[in-house]
Amino acid sequence: MGMKNTGIFIHITGFINIKDMPVIKLIIQAMRKIIILISFLLLSQAIWTQPLPFKLKHTLIIDTDCAIDDMRALSLLLNRPEITIKAILLSDGSLSPTDGAIKVNSLLKEFNLENIPVACGDLLKEINPSWREFNRQINWGKVSDHQVSVLNSVDCLIENLKNANEKVIIVCLGPLTNIAQLINKDPGLESKVERIVWYNESVKPLQGFNYECDKASANTVFKSKIRIDVISNLGKDKILFDTSLFSECLKSKTLLSTVLKNVFIQPLVIEKLQQNHFMLCDDLVALYITNPELFDINIISDELNIRYNKDYDVQGIRQAMTDMINGAYFAERNIVFNRFPVQHEMFNYDIRPIIDSAIARYGYDEWKANVMTDEFHRHLGVFSIVGAKMGIKARELFGIGADMLEVTSYAGTKPPYSCLNDGIQVSTGATLGMGTIHLVSHGKTKPSAIFTYNNRSVRISLKKEYLDQVDADIKEGIMKFGLMDDGYWKLIRHNALKYWLEWDRNKIFDIEEINKKINPKI
Repeated sequence: MGMKNTGIFIHITGFINIKDMPVIKLIIQAMRKIIILISFLLLSQAIWTQPLPFKLKHTLIIDTDCAIDDMRALSLLLNRPEITIKAILLSDGSLSPTDGAIKVNSLLKEFNLENIPVACGDLLKEINPSWREFNRQINWGKVSDHQVSVLNSVDCLIENLKNANEKVIIVCLGPLTNIAQLINKDPGLESKVERIVWYNESVKPLQGFNYECDKASANTVFKSKIRIDVISNLGKDKILFDTSLFSECLKSKTLLSTVLKNVFIQPLVIEKLQQNHFMLCDDLVALYITNPELFDINIISDELNIRYNKDYDVQGIRQAMTDMINGAYFAERNIVFNRFPVQHEMFNYDIRPIIDSAIARYGYDEWKANVMTDEFHRHLGVFSIVGAKMGIKARELFGIGADMLEVTSYAGTKPPYSCLNDGIQVSTGATLGMGTIHLVSHGKTKPSAIFTYNNRSVRISLKKEYLDQVDADIKEGIMKFGLMDDGYWKLIRHNALKYWLEWDRNKIFDIEEINKKINPKI
């Protein structure tokens, strides 16, 4: 590289005829050529650098007062693999913070996302809306033993902003109390907030329940330099979570549809549903985050940081919600595909029966990872599928997208355990080519890996009972057919399909937090 660079330098400066130029002009011309050379070299370096890793579309901290429309908004956001949620804060409003924490923790349990911290804010004086008792009686999911953070909401907010490697969107579905306290307590952190997206009935004039709960805090936030997008349903009478959307929940088998169905099938809720009681309110904030093109946003001319929606596409909103409920909504960034295929006729006949069930149970992200792993691995194997599920679980634990993890695998370089590595590479984007997956060359091999992001490391291993089952199935195949018989590989494919559909990534792994980044001798 050094000899080539020297040659380029001689070639460029060789254009200068020393005899025909004054000394100063010669120097200036030479300097220009050198600058061009340096620019060329820098550009050539940039061409060969790796692409920037693709992170999830948005990183959020959510602040909620836990009305039933907050439950719908939270569910829509928790269900999206391209959304990272760093914390959920509770403010006083439709429910008290402590009552709200119970609801949120149960919802997180439904989505297998109990790693997201939950923190309670302060009580507000004289806040007790008429709908509070109704909201208190509604169950958002199974009872969870997940503990509320020892930090209060504002301190949890401060901690997450300080630790954030990028700007964060604060989604506010209730009063602005916690955000105003942040501004008063540590105004320097305003720069870590990309924007606030707040649901409120009106901006001009400022009015509505979320504003009336804590006017002083709202005024503090509006006077700050933080961009704030205010979303409202604008009082449109046809924007409802109605029986037609509920019927989509009844027909679908996705996790989102199940969570919504279990809430809206409760007697108190279904009675009001049949009365067309449930306007889409805070749900619109979730749809604005995922589909901003559906909203017509205006800027207040004398306050450029304040924006509000003056209109929105009602039909588009309903279609997006319907697609999310049915698992037909895609918000991804593929390299080759515009949309990853799920059509039955594109798959082999023994794959077709599991397509709908696998997507409904484990989500589109895992489906895509498993399909791509099998094609990359060149056969449908058990440990490659375990690796794909392991990688998706790791991304969920860290709340990040593909290409963000560094992986140390203990699966070795010999099948069957080494097949795990292919599934991990596909599902995490940590590949040999990128230099972000490392294979431990000493010690006993096992279906286990350490995943690291931002100096936090987690070890994920296949539980012993599942490993024993795989080992027993492999031994059975060898005893019956031998390794070179096609009967063995048919049995492996059959078992892999069974594990693909039956093994839940939230249940099959032992997960251990590692205190510091692991640097094994590789």
